Amino acid sequence: MAPVGAARTVVKRRGCAFGGCARTARASGLCTGHYQQQRKGKALSPLGKKRANGAVQEMIRHGIIECRECGERKPVSDYSPISASVGPRPYCKPCNAERVRLGNYNVTKDFVDLLLRFQEGRCAVCGAGNTAQRAMDIDHDHACCPGRRSCGRCVRGLVCSSCNFHGLGWYEALPAELRTFGMLNAYLSDPPARRLRAETERGR
Repeated sequence: MAPVGAARTVVKRRGCAFGGCARTARASGLCTGHYQQQRKGKALSPLGKKRANGAVQEMIRHGIIECRECGERKPVSDYSPISASVGPRPYCKPCNAERVRLGNYNVTKDFVDLLLRFQEGRCAVCGAGNTAQRAMDIDHDHACCPGRRSCGRCVRGLVCSSCNFHGLGWYEALPAELRTFGMLNAYLSDPPARRLRAETERGR
């Protein structure tokens, strides 16, 4: 036991090394959220604000929850449950589906938005314009990552569903001597995501 009147040693916790983040550093000088971004090989970016559990429960009682991604206030039925005991996810179903999609390809929304602008809003293969009804498919090189998940670096471009399912999948399964379609060969040999990364890295 410390002597009566002894001065206490105050341990000051360091803040996260990411600029503007007020959370406490946990590993490698970063808070838990930014450390996880670093571990996944993602560029460090601002984290969403934490919401007090009481505020969430209050929203649930009123039957309306504000999505942490799009900011829209939607009925509880528009949110998938995490579990029966935990309650609904903080993201509405469309936003959560998009987060899962981006996570599978290991890319950020900012990167996909930038890539779509780089492609002038069109399919990277056939040039069809993007529509508001359905987002472009994210295409990646299955020779690098054969499953549904991608390392991120092998993402090649944004393509329409027809080119993705009825064009690329069929074409890449052909023997090399039968791959004679110039449009598809041009895309595969020099995909837009590769060009965008090269331009971005040159500009750093």
